Amino acid sequence: MGNAIPYRPNLVARLYLWATERLYNELAWAYDLVSWLVSLGHWAEWRRTALEYVTGRRVLEIGFGTGELLIEARRRFGCAPCGLEIYGLERSAAMHRVTASKLARRGITLPRVRALAQAMPFASGCFDTILSTFPARYILDPATTREVARLLRSPGSAEDTGGRFVIVGLCCEFKNSLLRSAMRVIFGETGSLAMGHVLTLYERLAISAGLRVRINSREGKWVKIPVLILEKDVGTG
Repeated sequence: MGNAIPYRPNLVARLYLWATERLYNELAWAYDLVSWLVSLGHWAEWRRTALEYVTGRRVLEIGFGTGELLIEARRRFGCAPCGLEIYGLERSAAMHRVTASKLARRGITLPRVRALAQAMPFASGCFDTILSTFPARYILDPATTREVARLLRSPGSAEDTGGRFVIVGLCCEFKNSLLRSAMRVIFGETGSLAMGHVLTLYERLAISAGLRVRINSREGKWVKIPVLILEKDVGTG
């Protein structure tokens, strides 16, 4: 139950993952454009869905990429002491540079750290909401789920749900048969993991870390994107 979700990429999938890794590193400057193109202009809209589920005052985004959601969160919710305390975590130095440039142009200061999601340098129970949108493969590592559970504020009672972890785009379901076929070409038979099976498998990871899972969805004309809301069980430390 505590093992990572299995995935054995074929040759095409390995090429795809290699290209994706380039976007997180030396081609980080092109990430926003590529995301816009592959989503037909909907990427920002899908990403902002996460902000609809923010609760509490202290918010962390893990894997913040080019910083667009951090900037939108500051615009929408403001900053402490009247608004939110917003933090960001990202392992890619290139993404930090892109984000720093964007924040500087807007005159925004946000605390950001370069670290792995599997070992986050924050105190236990210090966040009300943790966000992750269209995450990379770190999200499937049980160590990431355990770290998130550690960082979330514990519930005080059955009525107080405590902190929550919001994941948008853990997987997606294409309504168009041609797009579904393209995913099978890229990911092979394990491409089914990118559809329905991954939700069940990820729920097992969450339960093993003491988290309950609710699943909502965001639907467009040609894609359905799940929104996972994970919360601590009462009594979970």
